[in-house]
Formats: sequence, C-alpha cells, structure tokens
Amino acid sequence: DRSSRSDSGEESESEAAGGLMGDPFEISTIRREDYDFVAGRSEYEDVLQANNQPSSSTARGHQFPAAFLIRVSGLDQHDIHTETQIPYSHIDIAGSSGPFPGVPTGAPVAALTKHFLEGR
Repeated sequence: DRSSRSDSGEESESEAAGGLMGDPFEISTIRREDYDFVAGRSEYEDVLQANNQPSSSTARGHQFPAAFLIRVSGLDQHDIHTETQIPYSHIDIAGSSGPFPGVPTGAPVAALTKHFLEGR
C-alpha cells in the first residue's frame, strides 16, 4: 500500500475481513528501497521489469511487482507529496496460484468478497 491509500483505512478493513473469513493477508508498505530495486541499471533502461530470482529469494520480493507497476504507470507522480493523489493498492496473488500443475488456492478471494460485496 502507498501512504495515500493507507490514510483511507481501506487496507485495515480488507485485512480484518480476511481474518474473519479465515483468509488472512498482510499489508506491506512500499519503501524507498523497493523503488531503488526497480530502477534501471544502465543508461539504456528506465526501469527493471523482472529479475531472474523468485520473489521468495529476492529481498522484499513481494514488493517488486508493486514498485514496478507504480513506476511504469506514472502513479509515482501522484503520491502524498503531490496535489493530485491517486490511492493504489497492489494485491500480490502469485502465492495463491499454487504449485504447477495443481489446484490454485483462490486466496484472497474470500477476504475481498467479504469486504467489497457483502451487504451490497
């Protein structure tokens, strides 16, 4: 989550819904080093899309996709220090895909369904 999104309280409600449904997930705040990791390594590239290590072998690897998407979409130009803030949350669901071949888990579908659809 980025700070402007966190200020809304949306992420804590989603996290609570996950706990109620037995489908817990954690909220991680994006950090400066996550953006540093996706910075281009040479004069020929602006951003690093992927590395050759799984996220479990990469320091803060679960944040790599979020930092990449924020950077390439231009959302980094609309953070808490700008006049036009655009809230953004990235839900990393790679772990819910399960082993291949195999049956995916569907996490965090139950938590998101409870939070966003229940009572509507």
